[in-house]
Amino acid sequence: MGAAADPSAAGARTGHEAASALRSAGMNGNLAPVLGVHRAPGDFLDAFGRSYSSDPAVVAAAAGAFIGAQQADGVAATAKHFPGLGAAPAGANTDEEPVTIPLDSGTLRNVDEAPYRAAIAAGVDMIMPSWAVYPALDSGVPAGLSSAILRGDLRGNLGYQGVIISDAIEAGALAAFGDAGDRSVAALAAGQDLALCSARDAGQGAQATGDLAAAITGGRLNLGDVLASTERVLELRLSLR
Repeated sequence: MGAAADPSAAGARTGHEAASALRSAGMNGNLAPVLGVHRAPGDFLDAFGRSYSSDPAVVAAAAGAFIGAQQADGVAATAKHFPGLGAAPAGANTDEEPVTIPLDSGTLRNVDEAPYRAAIAAGVDMIMPSWAVYPALDSGVPAGLSSAILRGDLRGNLGYQGVIISDAIEAGALAAFGDAGDRSVAALAAGQDLALCSARDAGQGAQATGDLAAAITGGRLNLGDVLASTERVLELRLSLR
C-alpha cells in the first residue's frame, strides 16, 4: 500500500475491504493499522510487511485514509504501537522480550509520532501503546506503563481524547512487572482505558478483572480516572453498530 502510486487511495480501498471482511464475520473492531515508520529493509516491522513506509508522510497518508474508510463503515480502528516501533531492529519483538528504542525525543516526535497526528485528525477510535522502552521519553518503564508518555505526550502534547487500549498483557517485555492483574492495574494507572488479555485463557481475564476491581476499591486506581476511562469506552461502544 505504501508503495502504491497513491498511498492515500490504497489506504482507503483497503480500509473499506477490511471493514467489509470484519463486518461479515460479525466484528466491529480491528487492532490495526500499524503506524511504525521503518528504518531499514528487513528490520522488525519491514520483515513482516507491517510498515507502510520509511517515509512518515507516506505512513500518515495511507494510515489516515485506512482509518477513515474503515470507521466510516462501522469498524473501530486502532493506531499502534505508540510512539512507534519503526526503529526496532530485526528480532526485537516485545511479545517475547524487553525492547529499548534509543532514539532522541526530537526524532521520536518529528518522525515516529508524525503518523499519529494524522490518525488523531482522522478521528481514530483507539490507540495502542508500545511495550518498548523509550529512554528519551521515560527511562523507567515501557510506553504502555508510562504516565509521562500516555498522559503527558499522547493526551497532552498530541491532544488525543479517544480510547487507549493496551498491547497484549502477557507480552514477554513485561516479565518484570508481575502477573496479568499487576500489569493491567499498572496499565490503567498510567492512563490506559482497556487491558488486552489475549492469552486465549479465560482465567487471565478473570485475574485482571479481579485485580482491577480490588485496585479501585482499595484506592490504588484513581476513581475519577476510572470513570473517565469508562465514559470513553462506553462512548465508543455506543458509536458502533
